Amino acid sequence: MNLTVSGFAVRGLTLASALMLSTAAFAAPDAQKIADAFVAAAQARGEAKVTFDSAKADGDNVTLSNVKMTAKQGGDVTIPAIVIESPIERTSGGFTAASISFDAGKIVDEQTTISWDKGLFKDAIVPAPTEINSKAKITPFSNMEVSTISVVSTETPAPITVDGINVSLGDVIEGAPNDGQLRVSGVTIPGEVLKSDEQTKDWVEQLGYDKLNFDVGIDGAYDNSKQSFTFRSISLDGRDVGKLVITGTFGGLPRDKLQDPDKLSELAATATVDNAKIRFDNAGIVGRVIAMQAKQMGATPEQFVDQISGALPLLLSVVGNQGFQDRIAMAATAFLKDPQSLTITAEPGNPVPIMQIFGAASTAPQTLPDVLAVDIQANQ
Repeated sequence: MNLTVSGFAVRGLTLASALMLSTAAFAAPDAQKIADAFVAAAQARGEAKVTFDSAKADGDNVTLSNVKMTAKQGGDVTIPAIVIESPIERTSGGFTAASISFDAGKIVDEQTTISWDKGLFKDAIVPAPTEINSKAKITPFSNMEVSTISVVSTETPAPITVDGINVSLGDVIEGAPNDGQLRVSGVTIPGEVLKSDEQTKDWVEQLGYDKLNFDVGIDGAYDNSKQSFTFRSISLDGRDVGKLVITGTFGGLPRDKLQDPDKLSELAATATVDNAKIRFDNAGIVGRVIAMQAKQMGATPEQFVDQISGALPLLLSVVGNQGFQDRIAMAATAFLKDPQSLTITAEPGNPVPIMQIFGAASTAPQTLPDVLAVDIQANQ
């Protein structure tokens, strides 16, 4: 008997197969399997024990309720719910997720409690324990956001608060990020905390600060072809204080040594300083310091600045480099009389090896400004 299959039947089988594949592709994730992978990754290095009350799938998401991480060294974590958005199992183990949220969490040890309102990882990768223990190159997320943070300590009279922390990782090559930014915004240290330390109480009161509020930022990138790392910005920006920004490029940094803690010490032999800049923009701290010092000397701020400016040549004589001493004195005098900004640059014509800098510092420190082509400018 001959068996034939009609075109209609073929089309029907094709459609049925497509529907079956589609159903499998969009089926709800296995909540228990995703939860087990999460726990396995968190416990991979044996530094904490992780428990949760339940794991439930809701559409494409998996929610772990009442998650607790008990650390061997202290600092236990509790999170009411961890929501894993659209997890997909990886062939190597673990899973990826569009995001992982961890709101309303808390870290507690004997002296400190850290709590936050919102927490989120975007484009998350939760690897297998074997990858974690083998130090496989994996970028765990593209972005992390934690907001409304409070740090309460038994050793301070009031909490220190942070509006938010944001970390971004990008330009991923062979599993490792080559570009990254960190921003810590709205750090507030209350006056009660500043004044609780006897070493800071007096100057805080004399400078007239009832609290400190500042932002911190780090922005940098690695260039694999040049084996160099560039700090586009390391900044500390204090309200009514000032903003300090450091930039620079450092070469002679092979990736394999940067990523291996056992080889970091070897970088001293190859690392170079290509260029660097430190800039401070005054937002009030300089005037307050001048006024405080003048008051202690029984002088006006103008008289104090004149006295310091006149004494600079003698004070700077220890530098032992007349040309650089003159540049410092000129810039410092201009800055003290009109405190806007102060910029120090190092622009050597060619990259300077770190070992050369160490050698000059130990044998002829007065030559360092010339070796690094250091300059200093005020109010530029």
